[in-house]
Amino acid sequence: MTDITTLAALNADYDKSNQSKSKLSGDLNSFLTLLTAQLKNQDPLSPMDSTEFTNQLVQFSGVEQAINTNTNLESLIGLTQASIGATAVGYIGKEVQAESATLPLQDGSAKYTYTMPKDATKCLIVIKDASGAVVKTEQGQLKAGTYHMTWDGKDGYGKQLDDGAYSLEVQATGTDGKSIDKVYTTVFGKVTAVANDGDDVMVAAGPVLFGMSYIVSVRDYVAPQTPTPDPDTDTDPDTAGGSSGTQETETNG
Repeated sequence: MTDITTLAALNADYDKSNQSKSKLSGDLNSFLTLLTAQLKNQDPLSPMDSTEFTNQLVQFSGVEQAINTNTNLESLIGLTQASIGATAVGYIGKEVQAESATLPLQDGSAKYTYTMPKDATKCLIVIKDASGAVVKTEQGQLKAGTYHMTWDGKDGYGKQLDDGAYSLEVQATGTDGKSIDKVYTTVFGKVTAVANDGDDVMVAAGPVLFGMSYIVSVRDYVAPQTPTPDPDTDTDPDTAGGSSGTQETETNG
């Protein structure tokens, strides 16, 4: 698994650094103006106290040092951003796992995970196309845990769908009869391109874009295999088609 620094946080720090630098520069100019005016208008018979003058020079030095520190911070953030961009280029051809509910169907197959935070009495996985139409449903697991799924890219009637972006939704009801709203999902995709929109470095798995801060793992890409239907999986008669995904429980610590 590869840990990646959140680029959004770096950009926020960069903006704060710019704002601080502008403020410090303004304070420095005001300080110099006041100090110069004070020196010009001091009473020759009662000049500025040397201790006070020294203290003001120390303050001047501190402001100047703060500006230099901000400049160095901007350079460091810029180097870090460039490093993240270079890292992203290395992901091309790799398989990434990202926090997302947008599922990339590539080469007629897709993989994803969902995590049930607690036991449920009902769990239905719904896959929709770009128009929002339901194209596939799967009966999900009822026990708390993380489950790996593979979708063969076929709709509920067995028709192979085109590669593209599909939305993933897990509809679950807890044992208390209330809807389980927070079902964590991740999707897998083969990285085909890298882009930078100025605020974040993005990797593309076909038409689906992932921000670098949402990637949780990177691994070598393995060509998908056609899943074997599970004969023991029941199908909700009110939904289109049966279940052709494979499920594997991930052990929770």
